[in-house]
Amino acid sequence: MTTQLADQGRDLSTRAKVLIASGGAIVLFGMLVAGFNILFGPTKLVEVVTMSQEATQADRQALKDACGSLPGIRVVSDQGNPDPEVQGRFPVRFDLGKATTRQRIALESCINEHGDKVRGFLAEGDN
Repeated sequence: MTTQLADQGRDLSTRAKVLIASGGAIVLFGMLVAGFNILFGPTKLVEVVTMSQEATQADRQALKDACGSLPGIRVVSDQGNPDPEVQGRFPVRFDLGKATTRQRIALESCINEHGDKVRGFLAEGDN
């Protein structure tokens, strides 16, 4: 007695082999690209400065102007609603990805000079 289920031992067609090989190559390429981006990509380090409750948008801008022009430091642009009443509640962010240790110390000293308007700060990202 022979049935169609007994024919499971046949070889894959050439088309199926090509599709499997192409899918495997795409997966391997994706893993390699992601790995190189993680290993050799730029450092993502951001200093997040939380402002005090009574700080205004003018205080945020003064901090950006004073500390954002330091060597190796870049101000991360605000996102979302550009209304000063809304942005005044959010922290100021500085990109430290290319900053040296001395430049980071200079930034923290500059932030400390605005002590009455700054609630605190911390670094986020790779260390």
